[in-house]
Amino acid sequence: MLKTIINNFHLEKLIWIIKTKLKYMILIGIIFGALAGGVAFITRSDLYAATISFYVYSNPDYINDNGINLSTGEINQASALLNSYSQILKSDGFLKSVIEEAELNPMYYSVPRLRSYISTQAVGGTAVFKVTVRDPDPYMAMTIANTIGALAPEKIVSIVKSGGIEILDEAVLPTTPYKSTSISMMIALGVAAGGVLSALFFIYKGLMNTTDRRTYEVEDMFNIPILGMVPLIRDKKENGEPNVLLDENSEFILREAYNDIRTNLLFLGKGERCPVFAITGADYDEGKTTNSINVARSFALMGKKTLLVDADLRNGNIAEEFGMEAGQGLSEYLAGICSEVVIHENIAENLDFISTGAFPPNPTDLLISEKWKELISDKKEDYDYIIIDTPSIGVVADGVEVVNVATAFVVVIREAVTRFEREELIIRRLEAVDANICGFIYNGISVMSEDYNHKEYINGGEYGKRSNSRV
Repeated sequence: MLKTIINNFHLEKLIWIIKTKLKYMILIGIIFGALAGGVAFITRSDLYAATISFYVYSNPDYINDNGINLSTGEINQASALLNSYSQILKSDGFLKSVIEEAELNPMYYSVPRLRSYISTQAVGGTAVFKVTVRDPDPYMAMTIANTIGALAPEKIVSIVKSGGIEILDEAVLPTTPYKSTSISMMIALGVAAGGVLSALFFIYKGLMNTTDRRTYEVEDMFNIPILGMVPLIRDKKENGEPNVLLDENSEFILREAYNDIRTNLLFLGKGERCPVFAITGADYDEGKTTNSINVARSFALMGKKTLLVDADLRNGNIAEEFGMEAGQGLSEYLAGICSEVVIHENIAENLDFISTGAFPPNPTDLLISEKWKELISDKKEDYDYIIIDTPSIGVVADGVEVVNVATAFVVVIREAVTRFEREELIIRRLEAVDANICGFIYNGISVMSEDYNHKEYINGGEYGKRSNSRV
């Protein structure tokens, strides 16, 4: 998993994932926000605060003497007692007394809970300190605070043995909450949490999705060139299928795509008089057979005498694409059933074709036979180019056996279909038998893709119109 994420990690892809999934992230964020707001509304609670004020004396005799003027030193001495008094008010013994005196329900008002409800605060520079009680019930907050006021003077003096306190202001019934559950804050947090969690989920899923999406993803993984990009054709034939087979009347962008591929292959023939190119792929539905036909037709349209061989002895269907019965073909010849291979001549100008024939039970054995090697060697004397449609190497091993006759392999990958790990599998299989992999055909690229290099020719364009007769 980690290897997949690392190989698939690109800033551009992260931006693309977020961009394409943004509406879902927003929707999920809204749903989370609504849920959080609903929960907050149902479980919302208010907290009320009641405060009682005390005055501390350094000498207990001062409590009943109204004529005493306290000096600064005496105030400081009284202030020094505040911390001790605060600790006493939160002690277990004192809080038990408060629970008993106020007749609080001990099942709810335990000592630890009551302690958490109480806070003390000294007023700086004075001998005054305040005790605040916070409770969801405003009446209970006031009752507890005043109970503390009733018990504190005697309890504190009996324990500390010095100083004294008296109530300065009793607690009153609070009428407004000290703190309320913020529904708007919960909604905001829900929206943020939903957005972030959905973004992380979509990024993870996106980085785990190994289908080819951009050409740079292929180029980053393999030191193998892309020979050409075949656009996704949407125009339909009368039977409702896309018109993807190349001919003189094909769309300009389709003809130009195979012109690019053919031009690159012209330089990769190793100087052979008749190069043999094996077209393969990882899996079905990548366009391997269609590209085999179109590459062969592209050479034929150039005026090169070309032989197309359907060597997919398990699933070959080129004869069907040409609208003919397969009849006897390659398998019958290699199996010795017929002495001469059946060649369908001139299925298009300069293009001949050998079908699979019947599907044999031992296709691998037939493709490693001397008879197969001799057939291709003999036909190289009669043709300028030979194109072999092989089985999908990611599915069966038969395609690898074609290495014994192929000048080079061309690997077909399809945008949004082929996966990185499947590409890597077939590349490793071909490298293991020292096959020459001359390049990829990047099939099914959207004409709106940033990587598509013939955008100006879509629907012919001005250049396409002027070059309508160009092959």
